[in-house]
Amino acid sequence: MDVLIVEDDAALGRLWSLAAQKAGHAAVHVTNAASARLALRTRPADVILLDLNLGGESGLSIATLATYANPRCRIVVVTGSKLFPHGELFGMDSSIAAVLRKPVELPDMLAVLEHHGGDGPAQAPHCEARTVGAPS
Repeated sequence: MDVLIVEDDAALGRLWSLAAQKAGHAAVHVTNAASARLALRTRPADVILLDLNLGGESGLSIATLATYANPRCRIVVVTGSKLFPHGELFGMDSSIAAVLRKPVELPDMLAVLEHHGGDGPAQAPHCEARTVGAPS
């Protein structure tokens, strides 16, 4: 499965990318919306792990472009924000398949990618690492 990770915290994005690669996926990490747009033009993703707040820009514009490039693309939004406590994000873009709250446990992230990606390995490997990041 092709996974695009859009996370402005470079260390966290690298960790998620490495975990996805170890699980057998082709993962690319970018740190901003402009880089995400370029990546989507050159290689559409099956699943996007998308930070909701990319510095001063909302990640939702990336979700729209991703599903235009690949209508089957599923978006997994990652956020530390408490602005949407009742699932409002699902109504903002029909491609949003899941929302994960930071800090994200690696086994949870991999399980959600597997579930929404469809064609990856049947089981995510056991990961001991825990992610810790500042909310975005």
